[in-house]
Amino acid sequence: MSTGNDMSTGNDIIALAATDADRTCLYRFYSRIVSPDELCRHPATGLPFPVFVWLMWSIKESVYKYVSRADPRLRFAPLKILVDGLWQREDYYEGMVGYGPATLFSRSFLGEETIMTVVSGQQDFGDDRWGMRVIGDSDCATCHPDYFTQSALVRTFALQSLSTVLPGAALRIVKTQDGPPEVWDGGCPLNIPISLAHHGKYVAWSYRLPANNSTYRKSAANRAASSHLPRVDLLEITGLKRSCSSCEYSS
Repeated sequence: MSTGNDMSTGNDIIALAATDADRTCLYRFYSRIVSPDELCRHPATGLPFPVFVWLMWSIKESVYKYVSRADPRLRFAPLKILVDGLWQREDYYEGMVGYGPATLFSRSFLGEETIMTVVSGQQDFGDDRWGMRVIGDSDCATCHPDYFTQSALVRTFALQSLSTVLPGAALRIVKTQDGPPEVWDGGCPLNIPISLAHHGKYVAWSYRLPANNSTYRKSAANRAASSHLPRVDLLEITGLKRSCSSCEYSS
């Protein structure tokens, strides 16, 4: 199923402790995020209503990042992004999302404190990689570094991940003036779209590798990706269903 722009990626991270559950339940708040048709999907999820609302936000924010790569002038309009399907899998929620002529796919991983979403044009997420890290005090739900520290650390962790599939490259992440971040090797941009997110004490990233990338095909990370929702041991993995201090996944 074509999206019209398969070489993109989008992600989001929600720190639930940094949200206001009472405010989230107000109609004037959630009605700007969730459509009436999408509200009908809430009972089947079994999620508390505030968590469902933020799940919808996370999916739509990730889709916006995905599509805005081709047109940075786009404005985030949650009600124009339609979650046409939402299914609970063993370890994540799978979504099918429509935005204009595009059909995209989402995977959202819910922990006790977080919602992490990644969006792809491929239903199997075969060339997508993503991860998350805790950067604040793990014993303090509201303690977290400032914006600039968050931004610097998520880039550091994303580059650490990329370096495992592109060993020896002089990797850096460049923020374009009007668009999304880009991955460069020295002075040359790479065809690897990347998305970065941070909220509260959590940071997360996703990127998409070219389907014919020979370096990746030879990597240990790819050889490890041989079972359902395999976990690439690039960082310390402490769990998928629950919040983890360092997680990295491939599909």
